[in-house]
Amino acid sequence: MNSSAFYAGLPLLTEFSAAGRQDSYAPLPDDWHVAMCDVRNSTAAVEAGSYKNVNTLGAAVITAMLNAAGDIEIPFIFEGDGAMLCVPPALLDAARAALLQTQALARKSFGLELRIAAMPVSRIRAAGFDIRVARYRVSDNYVQAMFAGGGMAYADRCMKDPDTTPPVRVEPGGVEAAASFDGLECRWQDIPSRHGETVSLMVKVLVDDAQRAGEIYRELIAKVREVYGEDEACHPVWPPNLAISLNARQLGNEVGVRANQRSARGRWLYLMKIRGWILIGWFFMTFGIRTAATDWGRYKTVLARNSDVKKFNDCFRQILAGNAAQREALDAWLEQRFARRELVYGIHVADRAQMTCLVFDYSGRHLHFIDGADGGLFMAAKALKERAAAQA
Repeated sequence: MNSSAFYAGLPLLTEFSAAGRQDSYAPLPDDWHVAMCDVRNSTAAVEAGSYKNVNTLGAAVITAMLNAAGDIEIPFIFEGDGAMLCVPPALLDAARAALLQTQALARKSFGLELRIAAMPVSRIRAAGFDIRVARYRVSDNYVQAMFAGGGMAYADRCMKDPDTTPPVRVEPGGVEAAASFDGLECRWQDIPSRHGETVSLMVKVLVDDAQRAGEIYRELIAKVREVYGEDEACHPVWPPNLAISLNARQLGNEVGVRANQRSARGRWLYLMKIRGWILIGWFFMTFGIRTAATDWGRYKTVLARNSDVKKFNDCFRQILAGNAAQREALDAWLEQRFARRELVYGIHVADRAQMTCLVFDYSGRHLHFIDGADGGLFMAAKALKERAAAQA
């Protein structure tokens, strides 16, 4: 039986708090694989002010795989400094080809080293872990994957550990590097927080009992809502603060991906072309132009709704717009739970968010990966690991 339709057949969840319920998830088929990438030494990129390059590479892999998948729905998660996707056997070679192509452009366009790997789900289960997946409706145009069971985290560790990397590393030669990055866009300025802070939050519950762990995750989600308000109140993408960019350095992220195989002149011409489209888009959005396919007066509002700001992959992640008092209140609650060894967490604070876009159709089928600036989710994960090490 062909398992490619597995993910598309899962029921849609409409409440994010369902992430804490075991019955929300279904086991990923044994014949699927986890395809993944991660920027090596992301700390240096953050220190050099190149974290947007890091974000762009994770989004590029997702873009390439969605283009390759066509009508086959696949679960994926953007992780700030990388990405993880689950693919059926029919897409495994395409996943390897996309990873290899993205690894090559990472070196050529951004001077970054990208780890790439693919691991069978059957091997993950043989190691004592599981991958269970759910589908959560973020908006009318965006369905997000949620993961539980510890298997995705195990696969990520295997990719990064020199002792376990060789069997899962994707090496040149098996398939020819190839990918379509059509749809990836980086055309917006960083988004200033309307409340002063953009907080990148990562929390992992440490309780072994699955039912109790789910309860703690639901308590966490409720606490974030209590402190920061409903999703709209703390959403880091606020339409009035969205501004397009004509800056060559910012647009260079898109140029580095979409025109990476062109000559220097070809890349310059691509830059000039997208500047032209950006100015047209600015005019349409400013004056609320409605075309046959797209209501440009509502585009920023739809963009915000299609944004990837809250997710679950064996731990909770969220990008929040708030103020210092809110962050301190949430940090105090988290610290109490950390002291009780119920959870471990990391927080990173910036004054703005950054956005990388995947646009298949301006009329609705577009999604937007959001991260905190200056390190965002990567630095929150680093703080989480440091806190966990201090507790051990």
